[in-house]
Amino acid sequence: KKLVTIGRLFEDSLSTLMGMLQLTSPHFIRCVKPNTQLTADHFDGSYVMRQLQQMGMVHVVRARKQGYAHRYTFDRFMSRYGYLREGLPLDRSKCDSYFQRHLGDAHPPAGE
Repeated sequence: KKLVTIGRLFEDSLSTLMGMLQLTSPHFIRCVKPNTQLTADHFDGSYVMRQLQQMGMVHVVRARKQGYAHRYTFDRFMSRYGYLREGLPLDRSKCDSYFQRHLGDAHPPAGE
């Protein structure tokens, strides 16, 4: 019979976690401590907020709330919001000057 050690339990737990992560598409994992005393059921909001600010997460959340979380391809954008230009002719080549002015590149890469 094999002796179960704390190290073995940790290794098994870590292996299970890695297996779950490999089945998903995580973007990032951030750890935030709820309080400086590391006590259960005690949440220090100002301490947590300070950690989130130092990680840059507050800026990420603000940007996503403003709609900057996704970059649509031109065709997908038009299929989603094209109804706003009904009756107006639109040629992608005529958008180059707007792309250059607002994005700094006349031909930005397609992306999500």
